[in-house]
Amino acid sequence: MNSLWFIVRAAGAALITVVGAKFIANKLAPKPADLVAGAIHFKNALYEFRQGARTIFLGPREPTTPEAAKARKESTRIHID
Repeated sequence: MNSLWFIVRAAGAALITVVGAKFIANKLAPKPADLVAGAIHFKNALYEFRQGARTIFLGPREPTTPEAAKARKESTRIHID
């Protein structure tokens, strides 16, 4: 009878452990919408980091058209009225 009682207790403890772990994992896991929002935020952060590193190490990108160069030069001027 003692070995039967031991098997029942071990099976009960294993069942309680599995159910409790599943419950805790469901409570602690983020919702799918939060995962998607976090992934998008992480992607945008990596893009901004890459742009900043590129600017630091390679310098700012030069404008490709004369209009863009003129607009950039005009934006750095101080207008005095």
